[in-house]
Amino acid sequence: MIPLQISSSFLESLFQNVSDAILAINRDGMIIAANRSFEAMSGYTVQELVGNINLCDVCIGMATCSEEMTCVECFAKRQKLPSFQMFVRTKSGEELPVAASSTRLPTEGDEALVLILRDITEQQRVERERHQRQLTNYVIQAQEEERKRISRDLHDGIGQALYSIMVGLRVVNQLQLESQVKAHLDEVQQLTSRTLEEVKNLSVELRPSALDDLGLVPAIRSYLKRFDETFGIQSELTVNGKRRRYPSVVETALYRILQEAMTNAAKYADTDQLFITLTDADDNIELRIVDKGVGFDPEHLRIKGTGLGLFGMRERASLLGGSVRIDSVEGVGTRIEVSIPLDEKGGPKYVHSFVDRR
Repeated sequence: MIPLQISSSFLESLFQNVSDAILAINRDGMIIAANRSFEAMSGYTVQELVGNINLCDVCIGMATCSEEMTCVECFAKRQKLPSFQMFVRTKSGEELPVAASSTRLPTEGDEALVLILRDITEQQRVERERHQRQLTNYVIQAQEEERKRISRDLHDGIGQALYSIMVGLRVVNQLQLESQVKAHLDEVQQLTSRTLEEVKNLSVELRPSALDDLGLVPAIRSYLKRFDETFGIQSELTVNGKRRRYPSVVETALYRILQEAMTNAAKYADTDQLFITLTDADDNIELRIVDKGVGFDPEHLRIKGTGLGLFGMRERASLLGGSVRIDSVEGVGTRIEVSIPLDEKGGPKYVHSFVDRR
């Protein structure tokens, strides 16, 4: 086999057109060569760089296990460093994180440090977003588990204790008592009864047993009934498509989104009617909440205090690969549409790897 003859022009073209940025630095730290990719990365021209700028003028430092930026263990002092992270200061003053490798190559009468650099700004942004989603998911799951625990303790602990007190009071009330004592006992019974009812309502609000035992649609119907009684707002539910059970993460997300949307409507919409539609379209499940209230400007959510709640709704849907769309016109009303893609088994199709599918 005849060895491939590589011309100097080919090497020069390779140097200039490779996507990674390349720098060559002499023993004194001065830049003696740079390719087009480093020009694009740094904002400097080759003419500005070569022979005029020292490595330390564009390098802020390297990342180590103990420090984000340091010059103590400078890579330029080493013969070779196959992989590390450093920070480049651009001509405009921006600081770019870059993945780098370095090696020393012989030159005429000397040697040069060659750096190969790749901008990882976008990679770090994606990683931060992934980490934030992971934290959000852990918080949501921990919150739901804590809701379940408190709801169960209220129902099985305090609720049962109050019920036992009620039974005891009824037994005592059947005895021959003075009228004043009997009247006072009646008041205590009524107070205990109201407290028991409040504990039951609080237990259901924290985590409705219907959601775990019967599924999403029965849980929604139960919530709408309590909502109508609490706020005096009539709500109408329409269910289209299959009526089936979904994984807990899907049912919980949709229930909490509905809860948040309806609570916001009760607080801010100034409406007496809500229309809820749940549609199973095989490959996705859609939830729509519509009111004919005062509406709001979606660009200024925080003014009315709804920004954080709507952010939480979007996060819950996003963790399952879904989306939340909000259309609102002042004086006309608000429509919130939630869509979550489903696989053939009815589970979330694009659920993130750190989300429990149960």
